[in-house]
Amino acid sequence: MARRRNTETFVVISPNGKILLTAFFALFLVVLYLPTILLIVFSFNDGTVAAFPLEGLTTEWYTRAFKSQEIRQALWASIRVGLISAALATLLALMASYPLARRHVRGKSLISALILVPLVVPTVVLGVALLLMFQKGLIPIGLGLASVMIGHVVIALPFAVLILLPRIASIDKRLEEAAYDLGASGLQMFGRVMLPLIVPSIMSAFLISFVFSIDEVVIASFIAGDQPTYPVYLYSGLKFPEKTQTLIPVATVMIVLSFILAFVAEFIRRRGDRKLEGR
Repeated sequence: MARRRNTETFVVISPNGKILLTAFFALFLVVLYLPTILLIVFSFNDGTVAAFPLEGLTTEWYTRAFKSQEIRQALWASIRVGLISAALATLLALMASYPLARRHVRGKSLISALILVPLVVPTVVLGVALLLMFQKGLIPIGLGLASVMIGHVVIALPFAVLILLPRIASIDKRLEEAAYDLGASGLQMFGRVMLPLIVPSIMSAFLISFVFSIDEVVIASFIAGDQPTYPVYLYSGLKFPEKTQTLIPVATVMIVLSFILAFVAEFIRRRGDRKLEGR
């Protein structure tokens, strides 16, 4: 039951309902994070098989993994693709979000829907479509890391827009008008007024886009060719049991890094929101 007090809405929950919601939330967290916890535990397993009971604890697999030339190449490929695709996705999201939020654009709803389409299209379908486009399109690009970058920009762009668009729309338009009244050009207004206010959101969009890129495997598996990113290399290596224990440590590092970057992105976004509300 919801009660309204002044302008705020308070939800009233019975004691039994609160217990059930808490238990459901705890169960949800266990189901969500238990596989990750098990992966971290198995990365320190002294045996060659990821199973209980553990034969002991060791960091030898981490040493072997990061000494492997193939693993280092695949990991470096993932980092390069992630950085470049995140930068391009953030830039394109900024270029799209600003006019959609601050200007009267014809077909704004249609444009917004088209930008968000990759969110609802299955990644397998998107991967096949990109494969056909890159190999048999009007301008064949071929397969490789460049194709993977383009594919990751496509899937990261909607998330970057969803972060930047609300923030830009929430900024008071009178700040722009005041800058123009003082003689600022459009570029000066954006650089001195708008940009400082949305830098936290830009950083958050970049980090989220990077996380999506370094973790993505479905689209990359279609268009990476003979230059696999680490998720593709990991997936292909799981077919060989003798390689599994060497692949787990790097996967663990990438998962932990993804969690950290996601939390940092959310922290930066929230901190930027609080500063903007204070101003």
